[in-house]
Amino acid sequence: MRFTYFILLGILTLSCSSDADSWLEEAKKRLKAGETVSAKEAIQKAIDKNPGLAEAYNLRGVILFQEKDFVGAETQYRKAIELKPSLVQAQLNLGALMMENGKWQEAFQPTNEAVKLQPDSSAGYLQRGIVLAALGKPAEAKADFTACLKISPNEINAHYNRGNIYFQELNYLEAIQDFEASVAANAEFGKGYYALGLSYYHVKEQEKSCLALQQAKKLKYPGAAEAVKNLCNE
Repeated sequence: MRFTYFILLGILTLSCSSDADSWLEEAKKRLKAGETVSAKEAIQKAIDKNPGLAEAYNLRGVILFQEKDFVGAETQYRKAIELKPSLVQAQLNLGALMMENGKWQEAFQPTNEAVKLQPDSSAGYLQRGIVLAALGKPAEAKADFTACLKISPNEINAHYNRGNIYFQELNYLEAIQDFEASVAANAEFGKGYYALGLSYYHVKEQEKSCLALQQAKKLKYPGAAEAVKNLCNE
């Protein structure tokens, strides 16, 4: 009789977990459709079914972050990590929240943890590279952007951010390669064209500089029109 009791309990727990997962998937669908309020309701139902479902807290944190309730979002991300420290997305989300609030040192730990948990993912290297650059560690940041690009060769932000470090180091030729790669990956990347134009200007490639700056101006990137006027005699 006791043996039967534990079997039934196990089936009941599994059923509740399945229900919780179903509500979580429903929440994702509602959020994707822009139904934020009903998505929150579905998340709460998932948590009611399974209070230990870390992914549900993480998703609620995402919604609160979008609503700029940063305190609430941090609470949810930390709860998700407490329940499931291996949840990479929650670690990255907590890091991104700290970045949003300019808390770069605090952003490093969860972002670094995400890289250790999932070393074959480009997202962690990209985010950690941005944090390291903000912390004044350009060599380490470049190494992370390079690691990101080995996994995702067309990652625009890795090319742009590494190029920006090269630019700051006055290594304009390396910067040009990265900025060229960024606009090759996305022809609408105005920021990349602007940076490319300035890099070409510094190596005295006037024609290429103006072509890039004019493209940035066409894409309405801030400052591009002024740069074209001042550097291209227009």
